[in-house]
Amino acid sequence: MNRRSNLSCQCLILSIGALLLSPLTFSPLLAQEISLESRIQSANESLATLDNQARACLNIFEQGDSNTTAYRCDDFIQSVDGTLLENYLTHCEALKTWREEFITSESTNSNFSADDAVTNLRLLSGIELVCGENALRKRTEYVFSAFSLLQGEQSQNRSSTLGNRYLKEFEQEQLLNTERRRLQSSVLEQQQRRRLETNQQLRNLENELLRQQIIRRPLPGN
Repeated sequence: MNRRSNLSCQCLILSIGALLLSPLTFSPLLAQEISLESRIQSANESLATLDNQARACLNIFEQGDSNTTAYRCDDFIQSVDGTLLENYLTHCEALKTWREEFITSESTNSNFSADDAVTNLRLLSGIELVCGENALRKRTEYVFSAFSLLQGEQSQNRSSTLGNRYLKEFEQEQLLNTERRRLQSSVLEQQQRRRLETNQQLRNLENELLRQQIIRRPLPGN
């Protein structure tokens, strides 16, 4: 593999780790008001584009033309190193924030219409599909294969170990997010159960007070 390919592999490994783990900030374009549906669609399109570029990169490897590998993989590497993956992560961050706020507010607000319920369910399903646990791995077919192949070309380079660690840490972060959502759901269920128990206790107390009043009421003629 030539020098350009080696440099490209290093760029890919360092960039994918930095983007996956760095704090997300909204670009001026994404800072504008964007609907949730648009964010889901954009995130899905980003994954599709990245996967197509990864497939094109793999095709060159399969043809065994090492002279053109680096050039053909440029689109894939630049997407990882540029705005495509960054925008995907930014959209997912906004979508996950809305989901967490919705789960919290839904536990205290039951005034949703049937149309709202259908819309919210569709949004939640879409968010889980494109931004859920291991979505990058589950929703793409070629991305991780292309990354692993490029990484293998630099197996003796420290950057490969660094990139692999970044990917593992990203997956661990996804697992932690899942556990956090489960914990939030458990807390909300406990709060709901306690409210129901408190309401039941109040009703029992009211019934007991009413019963005592009836017992103590003097009979007619006494």
